[in-house]
Amino acid sequence: MTGFGYNVLGFGSNTTPSGPVAFNASYLVIAGGGAGGQGEGGGGGGAGGYRTNHTSSSGSPRASGGGGSVESALSLNTAQAYTVTVGAGGASQSGSHNSNQGNNSVFATITSIKGDGGGKGDNQQSGNMTTTGGSGGGHGYKQNEDATMTGGSGTANQGYNGGSSAGEGAIDAGGGGGAGAAGSNGNSGADPTSQGNGGQGVYSDISGSSVQRAGGGGAGGQSSTTASNGANGGSGGGGSGGGGNKGSADNGSTNTGGGGGGAASEGSSTGSGGSGLVVIKIPDSRSATFSSGVTSSSSTGSGYTTILITATSSTSETVTFS
Repeated sequence: MTGFGYNVLGFGSNTTPSGPVAFNASYLVIAGGGAGGQGEGGGGGGAGGYRTNHTSSSGSPRASGGGGSVESALSLNTAQAYTVTVGAGGASQSGSHNSNQGNNSVFATITSIKGDGGGKGDNQQSGNMTTTGGSGGGHGYKQNEDATMTGGSGTANQGYNGGSSAGEGAIDAGGGGGAGAAGSNGNSGADPTSQGNGGQGVYSDISGSSVQRAGGGGAGGQSSTTASNGANGGSGGGGSGGGGNKGSADNGSTNTGGGGGGAASEGSSTGSGGSGLVVIKIPDSRSATFSSGVTSSSSTGSGYTTILITATSSTSETVTFS
């Protein structure tokens, strides 16, 4: 019996423990950018919120958005389903409607907030004034208004504020806020080229080379070919504003969370916001299985697997690790 007992003990000591296994993951989660504002001198759309716990080695700025620090480690478990959502950008519009905000992006417990839409030109409006954006939308041009009107607010540690409109007779809408800098203010005075540029984005090398994302949209100018061109979008995917010889507003770039450019007239279309992005970096000893509505690609090297998730068909998609 003693020998039998030793055999049982020996068998048990060699058994691999069952149940979930904890491991750490790095992430970059960027929400969809807001669309630009409508009307003459529409404000630039705000970039989507930008959150990361990955420390990049190049580019500046290169932490979380809004001047935030790199976030803490994220502990995950195998055999557990986690929500993953890539937020769409705010859709382009024309006419007198409010501009469209982007959509949130989510990975596990991390939520990045949708970019704010740009303010409508010739209407005292700062973004959509419904929620604070990941980055704030620029304030639209307001005719015959002497007071400075502030842009939409960004979310702490995700993005910056949109630029203001000075309201002193020029087409002076504010640029959309970016993850790396606030949107530029429209300048005061009669200068017709005084609209604000979009704020810059943030760099990350989580997927290999350093890439800048989440720039704000530029403000719109005037539609006449003899009048002002739209302002520049922020570096990192922000769309430029419409107007002048340039013509229509530009969209924020796909999978950057960039804000769309502001429109230059009531009948012209705004730039749509760029879609967001989720990047997950895990030890190469782990693998990921996604639900059917996830579009992703992966690469493995130096002991890690890096997964880029570029689209999800619903807000109910998941990833499970093993």
